[in-house]
This record gives sequence, C-alpha cells and structure tokens, in this order.
Amino acid sequence: MSPETRMVADHREQDTAGREELRRRLAALPPERRAALRRALLGGRDKRTWPLSTGQERLWFLQRFDPDNCAYHITWPVRLRGPIDEAGLAAAFTTIAARHEVLRTRFVLDGDLPAQVVDEPREVRLDRLDPASSAVEPAIAAYAGRPFDLAAAPAWRAGLLRLAADDAVLCIVLHHIVVDNWSLDVLMRELGECYRAHREGRPPQLEDLTTQYRDHAVTERRRAEAGRDHLDYWVERLAGAPPLDLPLDRPRPARWTGRGAKIGVAVPDAEVARLELLARAYRATLFMALLAAWQVTLGTAAGQDDFCVGVPVAGRDRPELAQLIGYFSTTLVARAELSGDPTFGELLRRTRISTLKALAHAGTSLDRILGGLRLPRDLSRPPLCQAMFNLTHNLPTGDLLRTELGDLAVQLCPPPDLGRARVEVSLDVYRGPEGIGGSLEYATDLFDAAHAYRLVDEFARVVTRAGADPNLRLSELRAADRKFRS
Repeated sequence: MSPETRMVADHREQDTAGREELRRRLAALPPERRAALRRALLGGRDKRTWPLSTGQERLWFLQRFDPDNCAYHITWPVRLRGPIDEAGLAAAFTTIAARHEVLRTRFVLDGDLPAQVVDEPREVRLDRLDPASSAVEPAIAAYAGRPFDLAAAPAWRAGLLRLAADDAVLCIVLHHIVVDNWSLDVLMRELGECYRAHREGRPPQLEDLTTQYRDHAVTERRRAEAGRDHLDYWVERLAGAPPLDLPLDRPRPARWTGRGAKIGVAVPDAEVARLELLARAYRATLFMALLAAWQVTLGTAAGQDDFCVGVPVAGRDRPELAQLIGYFSTTLVARAELSGDPTFGELLRRTRISTLKALAHAGTSLDRILGGLRLPRDLSRPPLCQAMFNLTHNLPTGDLLRTELGDLAVQLCPPPDLGRARVEVSLDVYRGPEGIGGSLEYATDLFDAAHAYRLVDEFARVVTRAGADPNLRLSELRAADRKFRS
C-alpha cells in the first residue's frame, strides 16, 4: 500500500472513530439536551418544523389548557351584494394562502415542545353556511365559535352564507395564533386584488414577500436567547406588582373559564375633544390620557393605587413585516402610578413618561416577562394583567373597511359576541367623529352586567371631569361615585 493510500485510509479510520464517539456522546445526553442541540444546529428547524414565536407559544398552551376556548378567534364577517363568484373567492384565498406560509401552518408537538409545520400550498374551499335552520347572526356565531384543531389543519377558515343569488355573508374566522388585527387589513387588501384579478382574467398584482412568519419566530427566539429583548428592565419595573382585585359579584372560581360578555362604550365627541386638548398641553397623546382615565376607573373600583394593565401593540418593528400576515402583536404592561393623590394632570405626566419608557423597551413577550417575574401559579385568574386597554388608533384600516370587492358591494357586519373574555375586564375603544366608541369585555363568572355598566359610566365620567379640570385630584375625581366599594 502506497504512503498516500495509507494516509487516506488512516483519515477514514479517524473520521469513522470520531463519528462513533460523537454518536455515543449524543446518545448519553438527556432527551431535552438532545432536542435543544438539534434545534440549535438546525436554526430552529427539524425537517419541516420550526419554533413558535413566544406569543404563539402562549396561545398554544392556552388552547391545550382549554381546547374549546374560542376567546382567541378573530372573526370578520362582511355582506356581499352583486354577482358573487364563489370560485373566484376560493381562488383568491388559495393565492393568499400560497403567499403567506402562516396560513398553511399547523402546530404540533416536536418531542416535548410545540413546533410549526408548514404544509405545501393546496386549493382552498369555502365552507357553506346554512341559514335555513336559524337566523343569520346565530349561524355566523356558531361558525365563528367552532374550535380549531391546531395540529390537524391550518388555523383559519372562510365560509359563505348565501341569502340570495346576489346577496351573501362572507365570514372569515382566524385563530389569533396566525393573525393579529393588523393582518386583517393585509388579508382584505389581498383578497380584493386577487378576486378582482380572477374576475378580469389576469394575474394579481401583489408585492413580493421578502420574509415569512417562521423567519420572524426564529429571529425573535435568537434575540431573546442573546438577551437583547429588555427582559431585565421589565422584571425590575414590574417586581412586586399586586394583582388587581376588583370587587366581585360572585365568588371567584378555582379555575379561570374565560366565559364573558360585551357591552357598548360611548363618550360624546365634545368630552373627548376636551381631553385631547388637555393631552396636547401636557405633550401627551389621547391614548395616554384615556389609559390614565381607565386606570383611575379601575383604581376607584378596586381601592388600589398599584396594579397592571395590559396594552396591545403592533410589534412590527421592521418594514418588511408590514406586508405579512401573522401574529406580531405583543402586550406592553402599564403599571398604574396612582399613589399620593395626584392631580389628573400629574397622573397624565406620569403616564406619558412611563409609556415612552415602555415603548423604548418594547419587544419582550409577556411570557418572557412572566417567566422572569416567577409569579406564583394561580389558575383562577389571568397572570399579571387582569385588565386590558386598547385604543385602535394606529392600525391600518383602509382595506379592512373597504366598501367594494371587485364588482361586489361590501357592507361590514358586526363580529359576533362569542361569550368569551380574555381577561377580567378589557376596554377596547376607537376614536370616531361621534367621539369614543367601542366595547367593554368582562368575565361573567365574576361580574354582573350591571357592574360592567357601572365601570363604563365611571370611565366616561372620569374622561369628562378630567378633561374639564386637570387640577382635580384623584380623590376629587373619585368623590362623586362610591358605588363600586359600597
């Protein structure tokens, strides 16, 4: 055997021995270490699986906790009038699902951890809703409330409820694990273009997508592992925050059920305009002023100066994410600072400063914060934030509120109330020409409707009185109404 041949043979023997030693060492690792190493080597990918974003992971665990819970279903029903082309609608959805991988994603267990599986593009078919056995609204609610099996199929569906040859309701239902409210505008924009293109016999004109949601999930995980997501700030900021203990109308169940209801919220334009002027004078926004008013309302009801309110934010911090359908929204935690009986103006100043700091440290998922705080386990209530506040002022709505879809006229339908609540009380409002509108969602296990109406009335009263006189102290704002604590 020549020296060169011997050298090659020696290298092969060493390589074989090295591989056997590596296999032996890998086999000796605990299963969780092997899974972590596999994910690290493959960048989060195992064959066709990908990690969930931290927000998705929380929703996945909530679904496992209660598979029938429809609190995280996002429903968008629209009335269509005109020559409705069912094949064209189905083709439009097929094109959109082919573009956006998240609409072809299932959520499975990979070892002991949830993972995303992206299926190949396939034809989308519309469900047919039958209104014969019930009225339109109950038929839509039943369709929207049907649970998703996240492992078996993509977490969305679309159905058509025919009312006449030229009249139907298109009902789109998506689990929050694959979309946020921003995504609805993207979806309706692409639906309009794809349907129009089908009717005109041409390819749709859509911007190329430079990334997919699974790439975002991997990037988010790597940022968190590298400690670049501001976790330390939030742990320090929220350490020791007590739960919000609103007075209850009935004993708290041992386990959170998510049963809920909604009532309307309305504050006249003149009252809101005064609060807007006040906010500008303090270099604040209407959002900050309304958040402060909601915190005063909750503090009055609970008799507390310190508690947390969750605030949804878009979470799309890179330009390329603006065109994607997916779950990017996250929750900022606003800790109330009502101590010392400040004037409303002083509270607004505090709220402005804390909000700006929170936005500067955005990007940390609520699950990461909860893990960092190591809160005691309590199955009877949502962790950390028992209340939420949302002002839908910065979301795109140009296509969401469209009045045409190709050659069809579009009329918005009110989304159904599915009888669910994500937290104990959640105020979701918008600023319109008539003032503030929206809804209060509340847990029916804890509160009667009368209690919810009192909260809404108190919120409107705080907005009115604070806007008229920012020098009123919180004790003066509260003095006129002690109903909550009687």
